[in-house]
Amino acid sequence: MDKNSTVPIYIQLEESIKEKIKNKEYLPGEALPTERELTELYGVSRMTIRQAISNLVNKGVLYKIRGKGAFVSKEVIEKKLDIESFSQDMMKRGFTPGSILIKFEKIKNTDEIKEKLELEDNEEIYFLNRLRLADNEPIAIEYCYLPEKFFPDLIKYNMVHCSLYKIMKEEYNMHFNYMKQSLKAMPLNKKQAEMLLGKPRGVGLVSERLMYNIDGAPIEFTKTIYHSERYTFNMVLFNNNND
Repeated sequence: MDKNSTVPIYIQLEESIKEKIKNKEYLPGEALPTERELTELYGVSRMTIRQAISNLVNKGVLYKIRGKGAFVSKEVIEKKLDIESFSQDMMKRGFTPGSILIKFEKIKNTDEIKEKLELEDNEEIYFLNRLRLADNEPIAIEYCYLPEKFFPDLIKYNMVHCSLYKIMKEEYNMHFNYMKQSLKAMPLNKKQAEMLLGKPRGVGLVSERLMYNIDGAPIEFTKTIYHSERYTFNMVLFNNNND
């Protein structure tokens, strides 16, 4: 710590801790040294240590467990609102994507899905339900609905190891034009919370996405529940009004 610097000591301490996290000296899920150990390590008061830790907790860099101390948060994945597969997104960020297949079957459409995908009553759909992983850790639960007429015999593909979007493009020559997407926070039911968060209750970030092909036909409706502590969404909006 440079006590002659114009930068407050607690901010220097925050930066030092963040640097150690970046350099893998403190790993995600790992406990920080105790306040006493940090005081001896940095030669500063406990009040300064507490202020720095409190600020890092508020920023999501650390989290606290009562009676156990401060721990390093797992990396938050910043998700842009664009058209790309989960696998592409994860690999771009340096994670190894993975899936646990919960259900994959052909089903009759419901009123909600029929309306979204603009289907007739007798048209069938494929339902794909997967737990999506990043470095073998749960990140999202995916509920995907695909019209059978656009993807005949889709059931033959192994959706544990295959990228759905890659199959859609390469095997079915399906090209995407645009998508509509909505986001909201939602309380999870017990099964969802245990699967995604490892606890009996919690909140998820829910994305509902409707994908359209170059002819303007809806070809995929997917509802994805993201781990609310591991995901953040961002977007860039352009002002088309030049006044």
